[in-house]
Amino acid sequence: MTSRLILPTLAVALAGLSTAALAGPAGAPHAAACVAALKAQEAELADSVKAGEPREPVLLKVVRSGIAIIGTQYLAGLREGEARDLLKSAERDFDSLPPATAQERQAACLAEGEALYSHASPLERSLITTAAQRRIRRLTSAG
Repeated sequence: MTSRLILPTLAVALAGLSTAALAGPAGAPHAAACVAALKAQEAELADSVKAGEPREPVLLKVVRSGIAIIGTQYLAGLREGEARDLLKSAERDFDSLPPATAQERQAACLAEGEALYSHASPLERSLITTAAQRRIRRLTSAG
């Protein structure tokens, strides 16, 4: 699935996200910074899983957190083009962070995403988890 289809699909999957679960990100730039941090972490974890390390449970939490954060911004009205631009900028910013600062951001964003996930209804958690498992399959496939 192309990135053009991933973000709208996530927005649809999270369309029912409860009000309590929306109390996370302060805004789109913050969400983009978190998604960039989690994306970097998921890439490292996916490589570990491909190499046979038993890191899939951690990868699931990271991917699930990113999806929950993305979903809140799409529900708040963020559009795909703007999201893409914000994410590119956030990825450049994240790449320039000192390693300790990058790890702190990843930990904080993981906690934020997991909080959003934990406040979601059982149906919403199921939708988020299903989307995360699909992404993990793509990230860890041999291709």
